[in-house]
Amino acid sequence: MPVDRSIFPLEVQEAFMLHDFLSERWDGMNGYYLGKDYSALETYLNVLDIEDSKQSLYFLKHIEYYNSEKINASIKAKRDAEERKAKMKR
Repeated sequence: MPVDRSIFPLEVQEAFMLHDFLSERWDGMNGYYLGKDYSALETYLNVLDIEDSKQSLYFLKHIEYYNSEKINASIKAKRDAEERKAKMKR
């Protein structure tokens, strides 16, 4: 269920916006989610004229941690289900 982001303070809303803008990094060998690519972060902070970049980055890192855990748990659950299904066929 999506979160209503408008209930959060401005800095958290900015962090959500930055999180949406940043591209994602994936492990090509195993398919695991590695997190966001921060190479364009400074550009986004300047273009969006974010005043308190340290606080926005703090919230961004928390959002990214939660998101990474959720994505990787979902990937692991799918792989585990596929492995169980493969074992059942043997």
